[in-house]
Amino acid sequence: MEQILTFDMELIRRYDKAGPRYTSYPTAVQFHDGFGPEEYKAVVARTNQEDPLRPLSLYFHIPFCDTVCFYCGCNKIATKDRSKSPPYLDRVAKELELQGALFDRSRVVEQLHWGGGTPTFLNHDEIRRLMDTTRKHFTLRDDDEGEYSIEIDPREATPET
Repeated sequence: MEQILTFDMELIRRYDKAGPRYTSYPTAVQFHDGFGPEEYKAVVARTNQEDPLRPLSLYFHIPFCDTVCFYCGCNKIATKDRSKSPPYLDRVAKELELQGALFDRSRVVEQLHWGGGTPTFLNHDEIRRLMDTTRKHFTLRDDDEGEYSIEIDPREATPET
């Protein structure tokens, strides 16, 4: 049986518009100077009180990669210098400490996503360090219950990764 592919040209015209490559929440245009650190802390405190079981999502941006992929439009630092990752991870660890202190430990991280760059730029000890630091400051769902993802460069990934 032969199938004929058809297109609704009006539908295509209606949605044929440029859109963001990535969507984030909140989107970049929603950021403004009127919402600073004190407002942020107040919102976190309020959500801790109003819904102490409301789950959390974390995103870690690892900006480093050995080489830039031809399709990449991400914020990245192309380098083969592996000495750049430890100072970066020191700062991520400090941010995890600061943020973790704000959120009630009953608020479980249900989603954890690593993007980049290429998170597999990190060696196994650095990956382990980042996960250990995360667990120190946040409560994570068990591996089989949480939603965890990592962007990888298959040229760098190994079974141990």
